Amino acid sequence: MLWQINKLKPTVNFFSLEKKQDLQLCICFLIKELYKLGSQIIILDNHSNLQKLDKLLWTFEQNSFLPHKIYNVDEKLDTPIILLSEKYLNNLLVFNEYNAVINNFDKPIIEAAKKFKIYEFVEDCEDKKIISRNKYAVYKNKNFNLNHKKYNE
Repeated sequence: MLWQINKLKPTVNFFSLEKKQDLQLCICFLIKELYKLGSQIIILDNHSNLQKLDKLLWTFEQNSFLPHKIYNVDEKLDTPIILLSEKYLNNLLVFNEYNAVINNFDKPIIEAAKKFKIYEFVEDCEDKKIISRNKYAVYKNKNFNLNHKKYNE
């Protein structure tokens, strides 16, 4: 019975990065890994970071293609990878077919989180660690299942 209750809780996976690891590249590799597993993925960040990530997703590996686009309200959700600006954070319920969120925004994802697996990166910089600790505390207080490990791409 306890196992079934825990299974219903949303899960957040925190990945710690070392100083030498590039956050944007690590996000690309995680997207690739999740996509190969059949996940429908949302990457949440501020708009300027999404522009950079969009370009990087086309070039980070020479022989791979990850179908993606930056979300705009007037467009169809016709790709398995959506880059979502933080200004649409409250619209997560619109993304019925998506099941994974890589959250690179400074706030935790609480609304609609039960339907998503959430992935968070912890950069090796004190300012970023403070943000991650705050997000971790919020998730913990909301009874999310929490996992933490070093990221190996």
